[in-house]
This record gives sequence, structure tokens and C-alpha cells, in this order.
Amino acid sequence: MPEHAEAGPSRTRPRAPRRKVYPTETFIDGRGDTLAIRTFAEEDTDLAGITRLCDEELSEPYNVYTFRYFLEDWPHLTFFVFPSADDPEPIATIICKLDMHRERTMRGYIGMLSVDKAWRRRSIARKLVELAMSRMELAGANEIVLETEFDNGPSLALYEAMGFVREKRVHRFYSNGKDAFRLIRPLAQHPLLSMAALRERQDAEQRSMAKEGGDNRSAVPPEIAVLLAGPLAPPTAAHADAMAELASLTIEPLPKPRPPPSYIM
Repeated sequence: MPEHAEAGPSRTRPRAPRRKVYPTETFIDGRGDTLAIRTFAEEDTDLAGITRLCDEELSEPYNVYTFRYFLEDWPHLTFFVFPSADDPEPIATIICKLDMHRERTMRGYIGMLSVDKAWRRRSIARKLVELAMSRMELAGANEIVLETEFDNGPSLALYEAMGFVREKRVHRFYSNGKDAFRLIRPLAQHPLLSMAALRERQDAEQRSMAKEGGDNRSAVPPEIAVLLAGPLAPPTAAHADAMAELASLTIEPLPKPRPPPSYIM
């Protein structure tokens, strides 16, 4: 090149931006293949995969604002499955939330579950539900709730095999006019289950004492008896002690989430 010649345009092609790779864990599916699983990372990376899976595999149409409702407050409760850790295209997803229901129970809610048709019958859906349920239970969930179409036999069979029961049929729940079954799975720490167990213990001890001819009053500790009596019971010293005990076990409440779309219960 002459000494004073001007340099031409560079022939070096700009490098493509390197794709972000996020940590994954592996599991073995129902056919013995090793798949990768991880939680939601960020919208730029994962929202397209969520949209594709839900648009292609679910009958109910969802828009980006519905996805953001879940992802902004509960990103740790959205999971993806990939054919391998290096594959950027997810083959399955589950999207959940966890918040207080009617000031009584911490309710986990499975909003969407989608598995690519080519990857079904490999226990991937079951793996995602189990993982989501375990994470929600660790975070304090007392129950898990979801809806599915009333005539979706495979989904009903899966959930009922995992301990879900049909709470009620919701008429015209979906935008296509179909009914849904609302399914619920109480967890081991469900307060209503605990109260039922305490009442059974109280009744059994009352029957035992009556049979032996003794005092028919319950031998249940007074702080438990007060709680069983309900909120209308007159306050007593035992009530104050029980409330102090409950206060010592109270965890810091979760941030109050934004109201859900009207079709999310």
C-alpha cells in the first residue's frame, strides 16, 4: 500500500454477541435422556420461549402482560426444560405464583404448564409440577391450586395421580367457552389439616375420659383448646399465651403483589 494511501473499509466482520448461558441442573426423563432445567433468568432471554410454548401448546391465548404479571413478582417460580445446557430453545415451561389467599392460607398457583408435543410422554410435565410444588412448599405454601379444561383427560390423570382433587367446576372459564375443573392439593403444613388433626385428638381424648368415667373435659393443652374454639371465644390468659406463641413463629410477610388479571383466581 502506498505510504500516503487512505485505508479502505475494514474487511473484518463484527463479532456476533455471545449468547448468555445460565446455570442449569440435569435430570433423567422418562425415556432415559438427560435434560437440563433452570429457572427464569431475564425477559430478553426467556420471554420468547415462554410465548412460543404457550401459543403453540395451550388453548388459552395469553399476552405479554399476563406473563409479566407472573415474572415480575415470582421469577423464581418459573422453570424451563432444555434438550441440553447448550440448547437455547426450551421444550417445556411451568409458570407459578405464591401469595396469601383470603388472609387464611399461602396459596401456590400453577398458571401455565406447557410441553412441546415432540417431547411429551417423557414425565417432563410431572417433573416440572413436582419441582414447582417443592419450591412453593419450601417458601411457605399451604396448598397448590390450578385449573385445567374439564375434558383434558391426560392433564386430569396427571394431577390426580399427584394428589390433586377436584374442588369445583368453573363454567365457561376459558375464552373458548369451555368449563374448567379447579384442582387443589393441600400440603402437609396446611392449617386446616392441622386443625382437623387437633380436633380429632380432642374428640378421642374426650371419648376416652368419658369411657373411663372421669372428667369429660378435654386434656388438650389450653392454648390449643383456645385456638380450636375459634375467634369468637372470650379472651383468656391462655389466649394471650397462644397469641404470643404464634407471634414468635410469624415470618416476615411477602411483598403485596399486584392484582392478577381477572381470569386468574
